Parts: sequence; C-alpha cells; structure tokens
Amino acid sequence: MKKYLMFVMLIVFSCQPEELMIVEPLPQYEMIFEESQSSVTDGQEYSFEIVSEEEHQLVISKDGSVITKESFLPTLGINTKTIYTKSLPNDLLKLELINSTGVIKNTLIEIY
Repeated sequence: MKKYLMFVMLIVFSCQPEELMIVEPLPQYEMIFEESQSSVTDGQEYSFEIVSEEEHQLVISKDGSVITKESFLPTLGINTKTIYTKSLPNDLLKLELINSTGVIKNTLIEIY
C-alpha cells in the first residue's frame, strides 16, 4: 500500500504546471549627450543623466543666438524629455545642458 501511495504522490507532484517568471526588459534610453552629433525628428524623446537636483536649463542655439530655452527641476538619474522641432529651423543646432555653474554637456543636433 505504501508503494501505491508513493507512486500516486509522485504522479501528483510531477504533473503540476511549472511557474514561469516573465522578465520585463529594461527600458532603452537614447542618451543624447553621449554622441557628438545626433539627428532628431519632431516628437522624439531623448534622455540624459543628472547628478544634482538644482535647476537646469536645456538651451538650443545657433551661432551663439538662443533659439529656445527650457528650465526644469530634474530628478536624480536619467531624465527624459521630448523635443518638438516644427518651430525650429532645419539646420545644425547646438543643444546644451546648463546649471548654475555653467555648461555641463553639449552636443550638435540636426533637425529633420
């Protein structure tokens, strides 16, 4: 009788469905300041890393003239913004990340 009970228990435990863990992929970020030049389109998201919580500015300029400037309070780590290019000239522009001490990072962006 013990053999039959062991056999039944073995069948019961071996026939249970396995639990599969679904691993969510980590989000991919386009780090805009890691490249010396990037191409951007209207509504495109770009990311950059911030190491302080003080007010920062994103400035887009051409030949030293400011075209647009956005001030924001960032979160520590990776921040993501959206760029809208319909009001920008289709040209090679300079994108700068600035805080109270000056320019932190910059890159060239080509508008399409």
